[in-house]
Amino acid sequence: MELRISHGCPSCGAPVEMKEADRLTDCAFCDVQNYLVDSGLQRYALPSKDTRRRADHGALYFPYLRFKGNIFSCQGLQISHKVLDTTYRGLSAPLLPPSLGVRPQAMKVQMVDATLGGRYFRRKETAVAILQRAASTVKASGTVEDGPLYHRSFIGETVSCIYLPLVVEDGIVYDGVLDRQIGPAEPWMIDTSISVPFQPQWQPSFLATICPQCGATMRGERDSLVLHCDNCQTCWSEKGRKFVPVPYQVVPGTASDLVYLPFWRIGVETRGIEMRTMGDLLRVTNQPVVVNSAHRERGLEFWIPAVKLRPTAFLKLARSATLSQLKFPEGERRLARPLHPVTLPLKEATQALKSLVAEMTVRKKEVLPQLPQLSFGVRQTSLVFLPFEDTGHDLVQIHASLAVPSSVVRFGRKL
Repeated sequence: MELRISHGCPSCGAPVEMKEADRLTDCAFCDVQNYLVDSGLQRYALPSKDTRRRADHGALYFPYLRFKGNIFSCQGLQISHKVLDTTYRGLSAPLLPPSLGVRPQAMKVQMVDATLGGRYFRRKETAVAILQRAASTVKASGTVEDGPLYHRSFIGETVSCIYLPLVVEDGIVYDGVLDRQIGPAEPWMIDTSISVPFQPQWQPSFLATICPQCGATMRGERDSLVLHCDNCQTCWSEKGRKFVPVPYQVVPGTASDLVYLPFWRIGVETRGIEMRTMGDLLRVTNQPVVVNSAHRERGLEFWIPAVKLRPTAFLKLARSATLSQLKFPEGERRLARPLHPVTLPLKEATQALKSLVAEMTVRKKEVLPQLPQLSFGVRQTSLVFLPFEDTGHDLVQIHASLAVPSSVVRFGRKL
């Protein structure tokens, strides 16, 4: 489930509501659109009641780290995957619940900024530790078989920090959300050496959606990671607190009711398993395809959906697009309608490459043990929008045998 987030408009300060996956925010008061910069770990706070106790004693914010995303595992001869959404305490505190349960989804959270006040406990758990805990949760659920673990990846994941407000009064700690007594305050709760006030680097940062090349207003949907400029026909993504150009192509289509789905086209070099061309990929994965000169002349490329999808659909669509790439005509540098928003960043797409090789291979007993030695060097990347015909139930690619249920694509925007 998605978080519902409130924050102040960076232009006028008016309240703005957004969802967790949103990047573009529209202010109903000043009518200004801003783009939320990816600052790494996003920080949110559960809403606290405005009570005398909080006013007199101030709020303390206890950190919970939240993991949400898809976990892919190659263990034994099985390729398994799971969608996980869970929270863990950011430091040891037996008095407090081990997780926040459904609270983050059941109520609106506030983006932590300078207006919130209070003190924040320093978390001891790292984002890496949370990923390890998430992997342990999958193992404990019994969704993977016994055997050596050859590979594990996290695709489309988000790790955020959600603070639970607490108030300490007369030696008693209270839950700031419910204004309810939890129990006797422990010494660490009043130790100011393990908490800090709001830090300036936590302040959310936004960019104006102005095209760096021509100065026109760029467009995109609320969850778009790539913005489009219709004026100069360019695409841009945020990197290092500025917009950088994204090479792209739009493959033309003539059918009615077209939807253009984005794919990351990633040219790579490999180490550990020798693959230089598409023909090598077909040979290594033992595809039932006659390798011809076109395969041998085509450099090694993977086509990864630039949208978040359920794990099974994600790997299936990536496999089909990669194996069908010779059927796609060259695209044009001309933005078309309607373009489905890019919701999976390039970095996440590259992390999916090894899982895709594992999924594609027929000779799993031979190839999977080589996965720990397999690594990729990215040569070039671009964004390709492929035309899909909307048949009502499915989106069907018009040049190759690719199809994905429309409902899966719609639901993917909530992952």
